[in-house]
Amino acid sequence: MRVFVTGASGYIGSTVAKAFRAKGHMVYGLVRTAESSNQLSLNEIWPIIGDMNNPDSYKAALEDVEVVVHCALEASEKSIELDAKTIDTVLGVFSKSNLPRAFIYTSGVWVYGSTNDKIVDESSPLNPPDIVKWRPRHEEKVLNATTANLRTVIMRPGVVYGKVGGLMNILFDSARDGTVNIIGQGSNRWAMIHIQDLAYAYVAAAEKELTRTVLNVADDSHFTVREMAEAIAKSAGIEGNVNELSIEDARKQHGDLIQGLALNQQVNNARIKRLLGWQIHHFPFIEEVDLYYNAWSASNQNQVF
Repeated sequence: MRVFVTGASGYIGSTVAKAFRAKGHMVYGLVRTAESSNQLSLNEIWPIIGDMNNPDSYKAALEDVEVVVHCALEASEKSIELDAKTIDTVLGVFSKSNLPRAFIYTSGVWVYGSTNDKIVDESSPLNPPDIVKWRPRHEEKVLNATTANLRTVIMRPGVVYGKVGGLMNILFDSARDGTVNIIGQGSNRWAMIHIQDLAYAYVAAAEKELTRTVLNVADDSHFTVREMAEAIAKSAGIEGNVNELSIEDARKQHGDLIQGLALNQQVNNARIKRLLGWQIHHFPFIEEVDLYYNAWSASNQNQVF
């Protein structure tokens, strides 16, 4: 297949692009800089230098691909606007084609809101916090564009970990100061997924003939945030040093992101296993926390292994 990946230099997008290429697909990656372009080339991925704010910079590339995987999310005040613009651009190009196409859109499990002791699946009602309240509208736009020639899939990843990126860096970063900071008592749970297992899910979703489908992508673990923080503290050599932040102090550090970090979620993954034959290859976060902390430490020391 010919696959176009947005955010191909980002944490999720880069891993997804490499996973498609590892399966032999022809991959085009949207990046903004010449440096990122060179990195894609080194990984046998065709770079498309462009910007979501300027659809004309990449629109021509869309006309020759079979699958678009939208992973990019710009960290700016224009993020929602740019996400909508990208959806409209992809759907606009694909609507003019009579050939089979697929659009895989990245959302997230935060759209469920706090699930507390209940395990939710794709049929559960959504209750997104304000930070992602816009997500369901964009999901719906993609799903409603489904036609006989356009397959649509919504991916809802959990909190992504592994390699050197993602939200777990918030906990790793705080360990540098001698304590791991959590919000409140940390009794809430995060739905977790290793970055590589997530990438495998995107590839499987593209290769299977699914359409108008929503998929949760999370592993089977149900650790509390405190349990993960205590494991990180032990790996960092500061065992037992876990600090409970108030909501006010956490907001000073992380802004509106705390709306997601404070969620208590348990998410069912049976559907993606059943429909895609998807498997979890990596151990849960806590079981290999030493490995992840070591990777984070190496990245912060500019070391290459």
